[in-house]
Amino acid sequence: MLLKVWDLRTIRNGSNPLAHFTYHRGPITSIEWAINDESVISMTSADDQLTIWDLSVEADDINHLSIQQHDPSLAEYPPQLLFIHQGQQNMKELHYHPQIPGVIASTAENGMNVFKPAITVSS
Repeated sequence: MLLKVWDLRTIRNGSNPLAHFTYHRGPITSIEWAINDESVISMTSADDQLTIWDLSVEADDINHLSIQQHDPSLAEYPPQLLFIHQGQQNMKELHYHPQIPGVIASTAENGMNVFKPAITVSS
């Protein structure tokens, strides 16, 4: 499945999207922007995954190639992908907690999860 993101302030006829993601292998069932970070978007999919993406991360071809050479199993993951939550079946929704930054609730056929991803960025 493909998700594209445009900046509505600069969109013109035929303009290119800011980002496009082709990671998920099933229909996207829910999308939500992070409440406390304007560049982070999360989505659930029928492929039983919840993913968190950071649009502020630029795809650096040289850095991405060195990561692939160091660990080839990481080649399938785009640089903007921050986190993958798995284990729920037939995921339907996700929502950020309005008062606790970073906490996400996700619903699925087999229950509900509430969690805070351990995402750290190091230079």
